[in-house]
Amino acid sequence: MSTARPWHGVARWAGRSLQRQLALVAAFLILLASGLFLVLVSGQYRSSILDAHEAASLNVNMLLQAALENAMIKRDLDGLQDIVARLGAQENVTGVMIANPAGEIRFSSYPGRLFDTLEDGNFDRAVSTGDKHTAFLTLDDGREVLRSINPVRNQARCHECHGAVADHPINGLLIVDYDSSGVRATVRRSAAMLALLGVAVLVLLEAGLWAATHRLILGRLKQLSATTGALAAGDLSVRTGARGQDELAQLGARFDEMADRLEANVSELQAAHGSLQTLIDAIPDGVRVIDPGFRIVMANKAYCRQIGAAPGEVVGQYCYASSHRRNAPCISTLVSCPVETILRQTGGDLTCSHQHVDAAGAEFAVEVSAAEVALRVEGREQRCVVESIRDLETDLSISQKQRLAEMGSLAAGIAHEVHNPLSSINLVLRSIKSRETLSDEAMQYMQIAETEIANCRAITESLLRLTALPQIEPELVDINAAVRDTAALLSFEAGQTGVSIRLDLDPAAPRVLTRDSDMRNLVFNLALNAIHALYAKPDGGVLRLSTRALGEIVRLEVEDNGVGIPERDQPKILLPFWTRRADGSHGRGLGLAICASIVKAANGSLRFTSEPGVGTCFTIDLPNAGTGSA
Repeated sequence: MSTARPWHGVARWAGRSLQRQLALVAAFLILLASGLFLVLVSGQYRSSILDAHEAASLNVNMLLQAALENAMIKRDLDGLQDIVARLGAQENVTGVMIANPAGEIRFSSYPGRLFDTLEDGNFDRAVSTGDKHTAFLTLDDGREVLRSINPVRNQARCHECHGAVADHPINGLLIVDYDSSGVRATVRRSAAMLALLGVAVLVLLEAGLWAATHRLILGRLKQLSATTGALAAGDLSVRTGARGQDELAQLGARFDEMADRLEANVSELQAAHGSLQTLIDAIPDGVRVIDPGFRIVMANKAYCRQIGAAPGEVVGQYCYASSHRRNAPCISTLVSCPVETILRQTGGDLTCSHQHVDAAGAEFAVEVSAAEVALRVEGREQRCVVESIRDLETDLSISQKQRLAEMGSLAAGIAHEVHNPLSSINLVLRSIKSRETLSDEAMQYMQIAETEIANCRAITESLLRLTALPQIEPELVDINAAVRDTAALLSFEAGQTGVSIRLDLDPAAPRVLTRDSDMRNLVFNLALNAIHALYAKPDGGVLRLSTRALGEIVRLEVEDNGVGIPERDQPKILLPFWTRRADGSHGRGLGLAICASIVKAANGSLRFTSEPGVGTCFTIDLPNAGTGSA
């Protein structure tokens, strides 16, 4: 198990703040400079003290030397020993010795040192050079002393005892050991005082440096950092407001200039994006832009309406989740994926058919036209796919409206050309009937003619109602009346093929909220398909139209006992442009798709059951809009 070293924690602590790093560096440099200064000053101070003590000791030694020389000339050895002993007992003097040039101690205030031999390099140097010498040393008992060694030179008056001066230049050496504890204590006190002064200076310098760096550098950098963070978070209005002439003020001014340009550029981009969004929102078809990662980067309002989602919910979604309600990309072998085909395979343009799913889970057929487009997404240029999505049910509705408008114009012409002559004929017949000369048989024929003319006029009016332009707003529609009128229109077609139309209308069936022309068109398409399915029956078969009031819904059923729908075709019959008539004729494949669109617009449901060879039954449930007369 390893333990973290203490300085690792200090490094991490300092690494989180520039101010701490500057303070530590400054403290290290000041400590280093203070240490060097302390060493130099202490050495100089120590040298000065030693020189002063050496000078004082030499002066004392000169006096002692004079007294000792006088005693030696008089050959007063006892007196000389007494002088040495008394000198050794003086304050601040540890001991006094006199040794001959060979190092033998002849006189000493140290007990037991007489006739010992000195082993001291300083003594040897003093003998060889003949100069005075002073140095600190430690005695055998551990005491530290300042030893002064003074050579006593030979003189002419001393040659009787010591020989000629030339042969014996030094008679002996006076050794005085001074107590150096006071000197050391003084040096230590001085060094401690200098150290304390250094610490005080260090603290003051650190405090000043800390405050100066915070005020002049770090505080302003912190403000700049906060402004940068706010700008990165999206607040383009923030500025440093830097003042001054130094480098940080210039940096703040440059930052403010950059923020001004950035705000202007973002405003231009937003305006351009808004213009582009407005442009694609004006397109009636759904439009969306997809990046290589299948994410939607733009979408118009028409696409949002198609899938029943808000624009804010669409952008950023995966395309397969938005329009197909899948959790993974569509399988490219089963469906033509524009992103896969255009960006990863062949390139170019693509037109294909898809089944999209809205927010309620309902499928609807669309035609997708896709092409490659280069867009700047998240700051970089990317190849994207733009899709134009056309709702085929909407196209069918538009096509149906156009067809109904054309039929309405035709019906208006028929009403003008047929209805008016019928009215004239009816007036002539009434005029003839008013004559009293007509026989009963003639009157009977006149009555039959009036009845048939009334029937023709009723059929014309039904045709006009069927082909009328759709109302903008829904209305209360009498579903039974719509069924009866449609059956009357198809009676000729049914009679030609031997089909029997049976009505089973519930008198209590209430009105439904829809468009009258839509309801008639719904019944017409379903009944006509049933008649086509009955062509192959030898006896023509039976078409049953029924209505029922079932609480909150009104049910319409269109049932036949025709050839039925093959099981393989049942999933396709509601698709636009798919057709497969039992009589072999070719249609446009729009009838059932239009029926499904009408029922969906009325908030109803359409379903069917079919068995080949038995027949087919279409069931339509519509919301109950209240009771009414049938």
